[in-house]
Amino acid sequence: MTRTSSAPVVRAAEPADLPRIAAVWEAAWLDGHRGRVPDELMAARDSRHFASFAADRLDTTLVADNGGSDLLGLVIVGTSDGEVIQLAVDRSARGMGVGSALLEAAERLIAQTHREAWLAVVPANATARRLYERSGWRDAGPVVHQAPTRRGTVAVPVHRYVKTVRPGAADAPG
Repeated sequence: MTRTSSAPVVRAAEPADLPRIAAVWEAAWLDGHRGRVPDELMAARDSRHFASFAADRLDTTLVADNGGSDLLGLVIVGTSDGEVIQLAVDRSARGMGVGSALLEAAERLIAQTHREAWLAVVPANATARRLYERSGWRDAGPVVHQAPTRRGTVAVPVHRYVKTVRPGAADAPG
């Protein structure tokens, strides 16, 4: 991938992006979760999982690229509940503002229907937590997330982060 200094272009994901979305997401997820979540969840998060989930959520996925063919990152949004489901940045694009640009775009999308956005992050993922805190997100404390797998769920200790994305407005009916 060619490293560029220009600002990332955030846009809606397209079907042609799916293979790269799955690859970037898998690599970033492994980087952020290896050794930080139960082994059972690590085993369940294989390439098939990322490809299938990405295809199922394509309509609520935004991607960042360099204005060309390089997909730099992605964010998947839960528009029904205001969740930032996943945020992933390609290794070669980290530290270039891609994560911040994607997070801001996700916040704008969520603000169309919700007053508050939320996300979950594993406690040991210090890099992600710094990004969220720099972006005005507040750590609302620890919770246990029941991560879905093909065989049921796996309990994963996480911290829930929240941010008001549309001050003074009530959530729209979902």
